[in-house]
Amino acid sequence: MVLPAVVRDARRLNPAVHLLNAFALGLGLVFSVSALLGNPSWEASLTLPFAGAVRVGFDGLTLFFLFTFQLLSLAASVYAIGYLKAYIAHGVGIRAHLSFFTLLMLSMQLLLVARNALLFLILWECMAVSAYFCIVLEKEKPEVRRGGFWYLMATHASVLLLYVFFVVLRETTGSWDFGAWARFAGWNPGLLAILFTTGFLGFAIKAGFMPFHAWLPNAHPAAPAHVSSLLSAINIKAGIYGIARMLLILPAENAAAFGWVLLAVSVVSAIGGVWYALAQHDIKKLLAYHSVENIGIIGIGLAVGWLGRCAGLPGLAALGFAGALLHTLNHALFKGLLFFGAGNVALYARTGNIEKMGGLMRALPITGIGFLIGAVSICGLPPFNGFISEFLIYKSLFQGGLSMFQDDRYAPLILLVSAVGLAFMGGLAVACFTKLYGVVFLGENRSGEAVRPDGEKASSFPVLLGLAALCAWIGLVPGSALKLLLPALGEMCGTSNAPLDAVTSLGGFTSVFGLLLGMVLLTLLVRALAQRKYGVRVRETWCCGYDRVTARMQYTASSFAEELVKLGRPMLGLKLAWKPLQRIAPEPRSFESHGYDQMEEGLWLNLNRAIGRALTLLRWIQSGNIRHYVLYVFVALIVYLAAAFLW
Repeated sequence: MVLPAVVRDARRLNPAVHLLNAFALGLGLVFSVSALLGNPSWEASLTLPFAGAVRVGFDGLTLFFLFTFQLLSLAASVYAIGYLKAYIAHGVGIRAHLSFFTLLMLSMQLLLVARNALLFLILWECMAVSAYFCIVLEKEKPEVRRGGFWYLMATHASVLLLYVFFVVLRETTGSWDFGAWARFAGWNPGLLAILFTTGFLGFAIKAGFMPFHAWLPNAHPAAPAHVSSLLSAINIKAGIYGIARMLLILPAENAAAFGWVLLAVSVVSAIGGVWYALAQHDIKKLLAYHSVENIGIIGIGLAVGWLGRCAGLPGLAALGFAGALLHTLNHALFKGLLFFGAGNVALYARTGNIEKMGGLMRALPITGIGFLIGAVSICGLPPFNGFISEFLIYKSLFQGGLSMFQDDRYAPLILLVSAVGLAFMGGLAVACFTKLYGVVFLGENRSGEAVRPDGEKASSFPVLLGLAALCAWIGLVPGSALKLLLPALGEMCGTSNAPLDAVTSLGGFTSVFGLLLGMVLLTLLVRALAQRKYGVRVRETWCCGYDRVTARMQYTASSFAEELVKLGRPMLGLKLAWKPLQRIAPEPRSFESHGYDQMEEGLWLNLNRAIGRALTLLRWIQSGNIRHYVLYVFVALIVYLAAAFLW
């Protein structure tokens, strides 16, 4: 009798499902960490209906991604317990959502242990479909349906390319198993070009590299916060895992061209993503563009690691791959933290428009602290985790440019330009999050509402503080995270004796950051003691005739970023809406700026319209006569039989 009562009551079903998920994920985390630190290799064969024997297993790369997926899935499950209460209170049905949310987390983990292409594709589809239904929780809203549609189209374009990738591998090697592909030796340049192209495009769409990123800024704002965190923190990492797995399968000989292409795409994604983010006013859309940026950073590390492997330079390969893998984990942590904070902010403010927020630090202090740590981390500033992984990527770029490619005329210049681009991206990220944090959490409230006492959900505190602590821990003690990626790093470098000294010699940061943190705490202690002894002098400020500071005197998000956004005006599609002041007693005026994704508007939507116009030319086929449709089926059957016979 208890179970049916729980199922019928959404208020009881919500915590029950998420606590069960959290318990299972906690056990999975224990297994993943123990396997990473112990024996990171296992493989077995399973017999499935209609598929026969398929291989499953794990290695260092699988376990590292499995650990990352389980950690953020655990955080999302705990966070959703309190977050979904607002949806339940508004009468939104969550029973199906809970099922698809559980299926999403399960399919993403099973995807990692698949060693058979058919099983991989089945789980890829399960992941895609379950994520779609998680996104469209509020399907009555047009923007939610639009975001879900973008996601569904992108993920099916991805799987179509992966079908080609896997089928070509099957026809070449005679097997569906990843292990057989890795052992195959009969590659030729034309075949490798097809495989690198289809494989990279298939996985790049899922990961969100530019120009295939358009689904991210549409799907992330449409989804609930706990789903957005999974989409950004780990769902797009399935694409990164696919690229990394592809690099383990395909040979590095005479394949350096792929590394240069990946580097170019990644630099464009990193800079373009953060620049588009700077022009956004929706908090979740802004964070979605920063996912594009950080996918670009991960791609830079993968590209440099692959170039080092192609050139027979294991030290360079170790640096590049280590930076990419560590940034994968770091991005999952601070992006999950930021999306959870954004969820709290949107629930409290009843909007995602940051122009209508302000002064929320007083209402959401724990969220504000966690969001600040996430913002510093994503900007790659010390002493948090984003700095460590970006430092490794910077080091790989400089090491490759200065000493490893002296025989190549252009390689040092390309790597140096990439390092400058990475630094430029970091500066834009600092400006973007200064804007976001200052407008949302500091200053005066722009909504005009009084601070509500029930603004912050205590159930989100363990998640926010836990992820913030992990961001600080990896920054202060980077060796703890590096131990978890060493098995995967050895596999990615293609040798069991990879020179890891350049990667593991980061202990100096612990003492430097510890000293810096000690000085900050000492300064705060001295300040507190001085205030306690001497008090605080309070004086009214000279305010130019105004009796008090109001929200109208503050920077808006548009005004703060105006000059930086104007620099990228052709790319950002910036449009300004304002009227100049006139006469002695001017009428009220307003200023607004809107950035439009030129790749979405100018490329994909125009392509969609062109395809639609082309398909209208075939409408004569739709005659409405049943005999014509039977003839079409008959002709198609003849064509398929002829193709099968000739094949």
